[in-house]
Amino acid sequence: MGEPLIVLYDGDCRFCRAFAHVARRAARPPGVILLPFDDPRAERILAVLPEEARHVSVHAADSRGLTSATHAFACILRRLRGGGMLLRTGAYRMYPWVAGHRNWFGRLVPDLPRPPID
Repeated sequence: MGEPLIVLYDGDCRFCRAFAHVARRAARPPGVILLPFDDPRAERILAVLPEEARHVSVHAADSRGLTSATHAFACILRRLRGGGMLLRTGAYRMYPWVAGHRNWFGRLVPDLPRPPID
């Protein structure tokens, strides 16, 4: 785990932005790099996926490759303080359901701007 994990997320989604802020604060070294889908670097990374798969879930990338959805969420949790509990309990497997209801969950969180890209 000597390199940061690149997290590609929907910067237009209120819930996704809130989670990106949490991930930024809770990341353990070497941390995470948060890129919204419309960032040119994110677009280059996502180019390996079919167009219809690029913006439907969170993605995580490192030197081993690109992962998406539940697997990407598990990779992200491994980098966060407290993420191990969600991994051990299997709660991360709820990702597809949460992602499918992210607009509803977005009403429950503050409307934050996109976190800065370090």
